[in-house]
Amino acid sequence: MIFKGIGRTFSTENERQYETIGAFWDELSAKYGRENLQGLGYGWTDCSIEYVIGLISGEIVGADRSVELPDDGWSSVSGRTENLGRIYGRIYKDGSLKYEIERFDSKGGCEILYRR
Repeated sequence: MIFKGIGRTFSTENERQYETIGAFWDELSAKYGRENLQGLGYGWTDCSIEYVIGLISGEIVGADRSVELPDDGWSSVSGRTENLGRIYGRIYKDGSLKYEIERFDSKGGCEILYRR
């Protein structure tokens, strides 16, 4: 599978990525609607993360990144956005990830697809 979207590199120092990736989501949600988007996190280093936001269906205008992803081996967790910290705590207790795909809806729901 190919994930296409608009990509940025975010600092993970002092967990700043939560605020900056959130602002990135807000920016693109205003244009496309939150429920139409999905975000891909990958390429973690000690101080950064690569993050791409694309459309769930179709190709986002201005796409500047294409990431080839495996078709199988993904796990999925759904929940409430306000519990995202706890959801990720459960996911990461079994080790680091190679990829994560986040989807959010306008009613506060979220789905996390991940692969180790």
